[in-house]
Amino acid sequence: MAGEARYKSNRFNFPLGVRLANSMFSSFAKQPIDVDQLLEQAQKKAGLTDFGDEFFIIPLRRLVDDANASTEFHALGAFLIRNKIKINLVNRLWAQYWIKQEPEILNPLPPKVLITGLQRTGTTFLQRLLGNLPEFRGVISWEIVNPVPTSKKKNYYGMHQAKMAHVALNYINPEFKSIHSVKHDSLEEEVVIMDHAFVSTATQAALNVPNYAKWLEQQDQTRYYEDLNMWLQLLNWRKPAEQFFLLKSPHHMEYMDMFMTVFPDTKIIQTHRNPVKTLASYCSMVHFGKKLFSPSADPHKVGEYWLKKDARLVNHCMKYRETHDDQFYDIAYHDLVADPVKVASAIYAHLGLEWTDRHAQMTKDFCEVHRKNKFGKHVYDLSNYGLTPDQVNAEFTEYLNKYESYLQKD
Repeated sequence: MAGEARYKSNRFNFPLGVRLANSMFSSFAKQPIDVDQLLEQAQKKAGLTDFGDEFFIIPLRRLVDDANASTEFHALGAFLIRNKIKINLVNRLWAQYWIKQEPEILNPLPPKVLITGLQRTGTTFLQRLLGNLPEFRGVISWEIVNPVPTSKKKNYYGMHQAKMAHVALNYINPEFKSIHSVKHDSLEEEVVIMDHAFVSTATQAALNVPNYAKWLEQQDQTRYYEDLNMWLQLLNWRKPAEQFFLLKSPHHMEYMDMFMTVFPDTKIIQTHRNPVKTLASYCSMVHFGKKLFSPSADPHKVGEYWLKKDARLVNHCMKYRETHDDQFYDIAYHDLVADPVKVASAIYAHLGLEWTDRHAQMTKDFCEVHRKNKFGKHVYDLSNYGLTPDQVNAEFTEYLNKYESYLQKD
């Protein structure tokens, strides 16, 4: 897509081929998702039967019940959600198999670095920038699809699957990469791996599942983070981290106390940007995601939900920081964009790592390849999602006051 492209989710329509498929298979979209059927299909596909601890069945049933009741699927969306659930169940079966075969998989992880902050505050750019440097090992996009070998020959098939998925995404809307560039070998959020337990905010962003989302907010997340730890151990078994395992997601802001209970040796980097800008951008991204699944994605409902959800994220994180502020290192989005080399070198100093001329050159090279707006400028406006700057400022008053010095240049 040329650099002059302008992406607007409220103007997005499927290409003709997808529209025809949705029409031809519309009856499939009306069929309820059947959890028991998907469990059986996964066992048949893997040739395995042991899921291990079946704690994940409760959130899975909660998710599916609400999706069946609340989300109007079109055929593509109905296929995507069933396929995703089945892939995750197959992976879980193989995880149990390999842990029994290779007990060293469960060796403790190296120290972690977590990048967090509201969506669209530079977290992805910083994650990929640091992940390009030798001391860090992040979660690769294809590993989310295939975090464990899915054959007894230790084969990983996720790279091919991820490539095909990204080709399909570019066909459906080639301008989406102006919002969030995805490649099979780029780093992505580990929170999507938590969909193996059916508990991530990624699902809430894609589907209309208000009852499931409310239920999930009330659950103790500790068991889900223990499950995430297992998947990260599987990844580290395949490719061990040099010094730090690099994590990144806004999701953890809401559950920081539970996250740190499971990952107590984590250093946290929090990015900051004015929520008026971040929320408009993220609503545009979410609205596109919802349209992949449902023809009735309402942009105003997207704005209403994520205004409250993001305020919840920052408020929970601020509450945690009242007694654990020394665990955090803060970065202003403006500073990251203005001088990535300076920010990266400061992070290295904070972590006690050596910063060399080689690191500086690698960072410069990365920034040249991944320059802002490379795939076109992403255009967004709060009004498209039924919101005003005054509404956002009112919801984030405490955050805006506390981190004013990091937001002044926005």
